[in-house]
Amino acid sequence: MSNLSDADLVIHDLVDGNSLYIEEYLNIYRDLFPQYVRYIPLMRQRAGERVDPSATEKWHQWLVIGRGQPIGIVGFLYNRKRNIGLLMDFAIYPKARKLWVNGETPFVKHMLNLSMQQLVEDARENRVDAPLCFAAEVEYPALVRKYKEYGYVTFPVEYFEPPSTPDLQKVSDKIQQISDADYGRMYIGAFQIPGHPFDPHDPDIMRTVLFAFLEDHYQLPSTHWLVQKVVQDIPV
Repeated sequence: MSNLSDADLVIHDLVDGNSLYIEEYLNIYRDLFPQYVRYIPLMRQRAGERVDPSATEKWHQWLVIGRGQPIGIVGFLYNRKRNIGLLMDFAIYPKARKLWVNGETPFVKHMLNLSMQQLVEDARENRVDAPLCFAAEVEYPALVRKYKEYGYVTFPVEYFEPPSTPDLQKVSDKIQQISDADYGRMYIGAFQIPGHPFDPHDPDIMRTVLFAFLEDHYQLPSTHWLVQKVVQDIPV
């Protein structure tokens, strides 16, 4: 299976009460993100519960099926308040990473493009033409290099991923006391939405991305050391 057509792909968005394939989604997550299994109860909850249309974050949990077989997941959200997309979980089985779609687009790039098309739809529901960008935290330099082939631009700030969110702490009884050592060093940056370019050197764009992650998603207060640090790192 070196090539897929659009007809070979099926996407199940496991949110808003659609939990039929959540175990298949979580199996891929366990296989490819074993260090983050603490988030599994939250993902299952997200699939089973009805969406609050007034919430800041509109989530998508895509299970990707290729010719009848689960081959990847894409977890991402649209931030209604800041008009921005955040890529949270992107996991494709190694064999599927070598696939091409319709003989012309790498499978990984195709899934990024579909995710950004969905974000445009979300933005228009929010009465905006398109999101500012599609931002992502990235752990490994090799993945940064691969993402750059698809238009990812890193921001010149020293960034750390917080180890949990308040939503996770509400559904898990295994969250330990968090220390500064639990904050993982990450790269942070964004993809351009096709047809809607942005200036990656714009400090307002950087600030929007950082606040969408740290203040809205991880819900850190403005006085938190990490928020204070990244704001100081933003070029003037």
